[in-house]
Amino acid sequence: MRIGPFGVWEILIILIVVLLIFGPRRLPEMAKGLGQSVRAFRKEMRDIKEDFNMDEQRDTPGPRSGVSPATVQEAQQARPPADAAASAAPSAPAPAGSDEPKAEEEKKA
Repeated sequence: MRIGPFGVWEILIILIVVLLIFGPRRLPEMAKGLGQSVRAFRKEMRDIKEDFNMDEQRDTPGPRSGVSPATVQEAQQARPPADAAASAAPSAPAPAGSDEPKAEEEKKA
């Protein structure tokens, strides 16, 4: 019988070495600490999965909370139409070598 890359004999030798190093008094404390760590890890993994699932549900299409239809309409009305934005754009700048017409305009003003 194999458990991962280790066989029964390898696991038994590892357990005996751990018992010799730490002694029989500290093994229950270590096992308790290991169990608490594994429990905390599983809880955190469960919480992360729940958060991820909640985010997926929030990203589904549909009405979003916190944005009223009136706010959307106000934003659309505040935005200028595309034709008005194009006509309000400045004309193309004069070529670099033609500074004389600019100078004449400045003198008239």
